[in-house]
Amino acid sequence: MSDFQQKLAKALNERRFEDYEELWLDAIEDENAQIGEFLSAARDAVSQGEGGKAGPVLVLLEPTADLLPPERKQEYYEVLACCLGKDKEIREKLHGLYRDQFGHISGFDLCIKTSGLMEGTRPERSIELFLKMIRYQPGSFVHHRSGWGVGEVRELDSVSEAAIIDFQEKSNHRVKLDALPDICDPLDSEHFHVLAWKSPAVLEDLVQNDPVELIKRVLRTSTRPMTLTEIRLALTSSTISVSQWSKWWARTRTALKKDPMIAQSGGKASEFFLLDGPEAIATSIERRFQGLQAKERLKAIRETLKDLKPEDFELLRPQLELQLRDIRRRDAPVSVLIESLLLLKRVAYDMPDTPSMGELLARAVHPGDLLNEIGRPEDQEQIVSILHDQDPERWRELRVELLLRADDGIRDHLLELIKTDNAEEEIDARVREVCRIPSKAPLLFLWIVRNSTASLRNLPRSARDLSPADLFRQAAALLDRLSLRAEQEKSPALTLQVKRYRQHLGTRPFNLLSRILEVCTTQDAWAIYQLVSSARGFSASSVAKMLALILRRHPSVLASNRAKTAVVDDSVIYSTEKGIKRLSRDLEEIRNEKLPEIYKAIGDAAALGDLSENAEFTSAIEERENLNRRVLDLQAQLDRTQVIDPSEASTDVVGIGSRVKLLNLSDGVGSCYDLLGPWDGSPEDGVLSYQSPLGKALLRRSPGEEIEVTLPGGQVRYRLEGIERAAPTAGG
Repeated sequence: MSDFQQKLAKALNERRFEDYEELWLDAIEDENAQIGEFLSAARDAVSQGEGGKAGPVLVLLEPTADLLPPERKQEYYEVLACCLGKDKEIREKLHGLYRDQFGHISGFDLCIKTSGLMEGTRPERSIELFLKMIRYQPGSFVHHRSGWGVGEVRELDSVSEAAIIDFQEKSNHRVKLDALPDICDPLDSEHFHVLAWKSPAVLEDLVQNDPVELIKRVLRTSTRPMTLTEIRLALTSSTISVSQWSKWWARTRTALKKDPMIAQSGGKASEFFLLDGPEAIATSIERRFQGLQAKERLKAIRETLKDLKPEDFELLRPQLELQLRDIRRRDAPVSVLIESLLLLKRVAYDMPDTPSMGELLARAVHPGDLLNEIGRPEDQEQIVSILHDQDPERWRELRVELLLRADDGIRDHLLELIKTDNAEEEIDARVREVCRIPSKAPLLFLWIVRNSTASLRNLPRSARDLSPADLFRQAAALLDRLSLRAEQEKSPALTLQVKRYRQHLGTRPFNLLSRILEVCTTQDAWAIYQLVSSARGFSASSVAKMLALILRRHPSVLASNRAKTAVVDDSVIYSTEKGIKRLSRDLEEIRNEKLPEIYKAIGDAAALGDLSENAEFTSAIEERENLNRRVLDLQAQLDRTQVIDPSEASTDVVGIGSRVKLLNLSDGVGSCYDLLGPWDGSPEDGVLSYQSPLGKALLRRSPGEEIEVTLPGGQVRYRLEGIERAAPTAGG
C-alpha cells in the first residue's frame, strides 16, 4: 500500500473527512499517485459506506480517465458510479460504455432495465447483475445446475422480465432474469453437450468416418487441455458405447499422432490440446490459458516460460497483463498474488499501479500458513527476507511463530536466521512445549520425530532424550486427529498441512518407520503395531505395508499377552461388523436417497424465481446443510472404527469383546452383558457399550472386583462375578 493510500485509509477510519479530501486533492495536483491507487482507495471508501466522500474528488480525474484504454476506462466509471449512486450523468456514461461493448446483443436494453443500472439504488449490485445477465441471450445455450440438462434460450420476455428456455428435460420454462445467473451456467454453441443434444447425427458420422475431427470437437469444447479420462467420459456418455471404446481408441490414437494440430503434454497426467492454424504457438498458448483463473494461470505461465524462445515472449504478454490485473484487484488468494508479483519482478515486467509486497503480506491470515501455500523455495526465502527486513522488532516475535507453523521447505532457512540472531534458547523452550503438546505445531513435531533417529546435533537439546518409538506413536495418533479435523472443517490450510504430514510420516518406502524399528524394543514395536492397525490417517494399502514391515523387523510382536486387548485407544471407535454395517446403511441412505431428493427440491424451489422470499428454497437449503453435516459426522465415525473380534478378548480382565457376569450388590440381582461398541445394541439386547459409564468402569477389571458407578437412577455398586468371550455376531 502506497503512502498516499495509507494516509487516506487512516483519515477515513478516523472520520477526518476534511483531511481525507485534502489528501485526494494534493495527490491529484501533485500527480504523485497512479489511477489504480485512486480506484483502490475509492473501492475501500465504498466498502465502508463512505463512497460519497471519494466520489466528488474521484470525478476530478475524468479527463485522465477518458484517455485510458476501454477496459480501464470502464473500470473507472464503474467505481465512480458506485461512489455517486444518485448521479444520473455518471450512469449514462457507464451505460454508453456498455452499449459500445454489448449494444449489438438483442437483449441489451432488457438486461439494462432488469439489472436496475439506470434506476436502482445499489449501483454495485446493478453492475454485477448486468455483467452476468448479458451472457444469456436468445439462441445461447445454458446448463441447468439442478438436473434439467442443456437448454436453449428461446426469447427474453420484456413484460415478465424472464428468459424462456427449452431444456432437454423441460421445455418452455420461464426463469426470472435476475435469478438466471444463480440457476444456469452459460454454454458455448460448440460445447460437446450442445452438439450431442442438437446434432447427434453429426457426431455419429464422425465416430465412423473422421475420429480425429471428433476428438478436436471435444477438445474445442473445453476451456483447457483435457486428459484421456475426460475425453473418454465425454464420448462414452453420449456418442460411443463403453464396449466399443477400447477398439475405437486404439484406431484413433494412431491417427492422432499423425495430426499436426493435436498436441499432447508430458508427465503422468498427459493432456491433449489443439494447435490451430499456422500460428501454432500463439494458438496453443491462447487455448492453454483460456478460462484459467489466477492460480492456474500462474502455473501455466511458469511452464510456458520454460519452453518459450526469447523472440516469442510477447505471446505471453496478454496472460501477464491478466495476472497483473488480478494483483491490482486483489482478485485471488494472497499466496497467488504474492507469487505472481514475484514472478513478474523476476521477468522484469513493467508493473505500474500495483500494491506493494508489504501490503499483500499484511492481507495474509498468518505468514506461516502463507509460506506453506507457496511451493517454490526461492519464493519462500524471498518472503522471509522481506519479513525480516521490513520490521525487525516484529521479526523477533514472528521468527518463532514461523518455525512452529512452516513446513520443511523453509525450516532450515529459518533456523539459520535464528542462529544468526542468537535465539537458540528461545527456540529450545518452544520445542520443549511442542514435544509435550504436539498439536501446537504438528509439522515441527514431525520434524523432531524424523530427526530423533539421526545425529543429535540436528535436534534442540530439549528433544534429544526422547524415545523415537514414543515420538512416532504420538505422530501417528496426531495424524488421525488432524485427518478428522480436516474432514470436518474443510480448511485449505489444514488440508495442505495434513497432506504434507502424511507424506512425511507414511509414504513408501517408509524410511522413517524403518529407522524407528531399528532402534526400538519389541515391546515398542508391538505398541506401534497396535497403533498402526487402528490408524485412520493412512490408506489401507499403507497400513498393510507398514504392518508387514514391523513383523519383518520384529517377528515376535504378535506373541504379546492377550490381556493387552483390554487397552482402549481413545482415538478409535470399536464396533462389531454388524454395528458398522448398521451405521453404513444410515450413511448410504442419506447419500443415495435423502440428498438426491433434497437437491431436486432445491432445483424446483429455485426455479420459482425470486429467491429472497422463497420459503421452499430456504427450507431446502437448510435441510441440505443438516444432511451434509450428518454425512460428515457419520463418515468421520466410520473412519475411526476398528472391528471387534471377541475371540481375541481376554478372560483374565475385562476388555472390549468380553462377556461379563455382574451382581448388583444393592438388590442382589445378577445380569450378563456383552461389552461391545456404541452401535451394537442396548442393555435390553444384552449389549453394553464400552463408552457407557458402566462399560468404562468395567474395563481392565478382574473377577471378584467391586465397582461403584453413577447411573441415571443413582449410585449402584456391582461385583464382577465372571468373564467370558462374547459370542461372535452375525454381520447384518
